[in-house]
Amino acid sequence: MIPFYRPYYDHLELVAALRPGPARRKFESAMAARAGARYGITFAYGHVGLIAAFKALGLTQAEVILPAYTCIVMARAVVASGNRPVFVDVDPADYNMDVGALKRALTPRTRAVVATHMYGYLTDVDAIRATVDDERIIIVEDSALSMHPLSSEGGGLRGDLGLFSFGAGKPISTFKGGALVTDSSDLYEKIRAYRDKEMNRPLFKTRAKRWVWLLASYLVFRGWIYGLWHRRRAQLTGDVGPESNLPPGYTPGDITMAYPDFQARVGLVQLRKLDSMLAQRRDLAELYDRELRDVPGLSPAPIIPGATYSHYTLRVPRRDEINFPLRMLAQGVAVDQTYDYALPLLKPYRPYARGEYPRAEQAAREVVNLPIYPGLSTASARYVTECTRRVLQESFKP
Repeated sequence: MIPFYRPYYDHLELVAALRPGPARRKFESAMAARAGARYGITFAYGHVGLIAAFKALGLTQAEVILPAYTCIVMARAVVASGNRPVFVDVDPADYNMDVGALKRALTPRTRAVVATHMYGYLTDVDAIRATVDDERIIIVEDSALSMHPLSSEGGGLRGDLGLFSFGAGKPISTFKGGALVTDSSDLYEKIRAYRDKEMNRPLFKTRAKRWVWLLASYLVFRGWIYGLWHRRRAQLTGDVGPESNLPPGYTPGDITMAYPDFQARVGLVQLRKLDSMLAQRRDLAELYDRELRDVPGLSPAPIIPGATYSHYTLRVPRRDEINFPLRMLAQGVAVDQTYDYALPLLKPYRPYARGEYPRAEQAAREVVNLPIYPGLSTASARYVTECTRRVLQESFKP
């Protein structure tokens, strides 16, 4: 079984996790430096950093603009911080925020814009800042699916804050966790003070669970073990709607837990591997593009200079009707519809919808993500393309 994602861990991460001693401040500094920023602040989860930022800045009942096609945890963080999400449609070329739609969404109540680098494609933060043209509005670069500010092509932090996530399938992984980076000493001091007061609980039980999952990941993502787990998961969830597959709500531990030092040590190892990992993702994306660009019924991922490809995205018309993911699974390839929802159409966020979001809805219906993790061999990647081509040719033959 070829997994959809796999953390790029070896013995170095294991040794780092086992080594005693503090590491959080060192990792925060290293993360900020690689992002081209002055300060870094870690959190138990990336999106919890967004809650901390808005709380620390005293934002309440403010409007926060974000893409209609992005991860649900970002909208959940806006609401959890006491603010109101405002959704705008996306550009189908790269799945990022439509700057024209952003301009129409601005109101006197707007206090923040979340500029997402979706799937590893760099959004134009400078154009977003010029459109906003208001120093009172905070611009957050959502790099949860991207390491652009960390790559030589990215050019460093453009927003007031940069948000990163370190989940198991992210460009760098400490299994869970996240960080904010900023150049502003004022923002840094306010957010760090809030975090240290409200989000610095030891929660040993939760940390122990992270230890177990980190160690288990050395086995879970390997061959037949992953195959058994993933097939069982597909049997249990394969015929339910996207809202049923959404992540659960917050627990007190999500909000108050401190980022553990053992994960920070893993993060330092991952940062040293970053250039190699990004190069492998680019090489795989170019291979997929060469092999799939002529397949009927398929819109391959755009190949854009500087993209870092947290995901390789295809748009497959009638994706669910032809059972594309399950048919790929039957051939030993795990694929994913990572975001099979447009946020304004989900029940919790319908009250915040304004108008229609046709391109976000199209992406939610059609996007499929192929495996594109560092360590995926060229032979395995070619097998993925062969299976993709075969399934689509069988589905759309005259």
